Amino acid sequence: MISRIAFSLALVLATGVSAATDETTSRNVVEFRTLVKNDKGVVRCGLFTAKGWLKDPVQPALARVNGKTALCVFKRIPPGVYGLSAFHDENNNGKLDTNFVGMPTEDYCASRGARGTLGPPSFEDAKFNYTGGTKRLQAHMR
Repeated sequence: MISRIAFSLALVLATGVSAATDETTSRNVVEFRTLVKNDKGVVRCGLFTAKGWLKDPVQPALARVNGKTALCVFKRIPPGVYGLSAFHDENNNGKLDTNFVGMPTEDYCASRGARGTLGPPSFEDAKFNYTGGTKRLQAHMR
């Protein structure tokens, strides 16, 4: 028993990470449920900070559509301020399809129902505070 405790302590000291912190972070989950018009394709989601908004996700996620619903799950998320964005990739080609002027032809959404007027939604409109644990958000694709 003592050797097991000594080994655990040595491991924590060697890695510089406490087991308690690692265990707490592993339980930090953000779930983003999206409601879509049909069961075609997949939903592609991203969890973003302000700095990487819509360009460099903290974590991407992919979800199958089932019953016009898709659930993107982000695990091991540290507390912070984030925004979520998702699009319904109906043809599963890995990108948000657009028309000749750059307007999306596939439905999309963001956290807090954020929508852009003449462009994508802003991080300010989509942001939410995450303090840890499990956070569940939902949006309708349009």
